[in-house]
Amino acid sequence: MRSSAAILLASIASAFAYQVTSPGSSQGWTTSGPNYLTWERVDTDPSNFTAVLTNNQGAMPQGDQVLNALVDGTLGTIQCNPPSGGWPQGPGFRVNLATDAQNIDQLLAQSNQFDITSTTSSTSSSTTTDTTSTS
Repeated sequence: MRSSAAILLASIASAFAYQVTSPGSSQGWTTSGPNYLTWERVDTDPSNFTAVLTNNQGAMPQGDQVLNALVDGTLGTIQCNPPSGGWPQGPGFRVNLATDAQNIDQLLAQSNQFDITSTTSSTSSSTTTDTTSTS
């Protein structure tokens, strides 16, 4: 009995070995991007996955959006494509690592919740004037 429980736990652990390291609760994304997805994996994980943006707080009325399909899991990081219509804004987002684009509810891993915030770009310039004194 004990060995079958250990085998079951090992099977569950290996099925969910992908781990999203960013974005997460301490590091979100911005509406201007670029936005990067980073993860860790083990050799027994599937070689590819599909990155899906989700939100359960109404920020995406069109539903879950595939960001990148057929991602090479050995890369460890990718720049994510914005969803159709651009990056939404608000709290409660997650990135799911799904088995493929046709099965976005079959998850390999899920990020912690994070915010997508609006960014404003500001440019500053400074002028340096050289003066030469002649005596």
